[in-house]
Amino acid sequence: MKLMINPHIYNLEEFAAQNNIQDVYGAAVACMAIDPEAFRHMHAPGTTPTFYSIVLILDGWQEYLANNQNLKLEMHDLFVTLPYISYFFNTCSNDVASAHLLIEKNYFDEILSMDGQFRDTVEMEIFSAMPVFHLSESKAADFLTLFRQIQKVISQPHLYKNEMVKYLVHIGQLFLAELISGHEVNTHDLKHKDNIFRIFIHLASRYFRKERQVQFYADRMNITSTYLSRTVRELTGNTVYGYLSHFLFNEICIQLKTTEKTISEIAFDLNFSDQSALTNFFRAKTGMSPLAYRKNQKQ
Repeated sequence: MKLMINPHIYNLEEFAAQNNIQDVYGAAVACMAIDPEAFRHMHAPGTTPTFYSIVLILDGWQEYLANNQNLKLEMHDLFVTLPYISYFFNTCSNDVASAHLLIEKNYFDEILSMDGQFRDTVEMEIFSAMPVFHLSESKAADFLTLFRQIQKVISQPHLYKNEMVKYLVHIGQLFLAELISGHEVNTHDLKHKDNIFRIFIHLASRYFRKERQVQFYADRMNITSTYLSRTVRELTGNTVYGYLSHFLFNEICIQLKTTEKTISEIAFDLNFSDQSALTNFFRAKTGMSPLAYRKNQKQ
């Protein structure tokens, strides 16, 4: 590709529009997958961006000119370009594949400011140059999973899209911090975890009648079941199943008190395998059968 002597300054919205990037969240975050055809036809081969680009090479190789240095990036190399620093796309192999996470500077900085520990300890070290990291296979898989999670949240309707995008971008920031520091970076900020918990409670209140598997709620939130379970326990001391059981028990009590449904009908409504399963669940909570509870409430 030909180099440009005077690279144009592109904000993320403009860059995404000119390169027909489909997975874009407002003017803040975009996900772009590159193959040889996309690389050759990319608009603005010389770019001064107003956004961060986090690039992971999945296969083949790509060459860039950045800070007057030629960079050849190969499989599992992760490259971070900085806002307002020019770089050029040179060439690529015929089998190249890469994942590009693009984050507008103001949006990136807003999320960064929520976590003082991250900002104060590693910000300058990470962002004083255009770092290149060679990732292990497992680390490359971790970043690709994060990239696909962000891509999925952006591309699909989601009630809590804003919170989830911010949360996932923050995870990306912590991922970079761990690469540069060589050890796990723990954040003291609970804002993202609070959002996760609130979203879970909202979903649980809607779906507990039919869905009581942790994985169902984790999939809805585009996070792992392990992370959801750990977050709920860390914030509340309770478990995901504990909250679902609480919703379920309250609903059984309401139906026993306010309807004339049989125990079998209530069991069917609440997705128990049979009447006995509901009775055993209820007896474990109260020490009495559903019928005995209904009789006591009427008296």
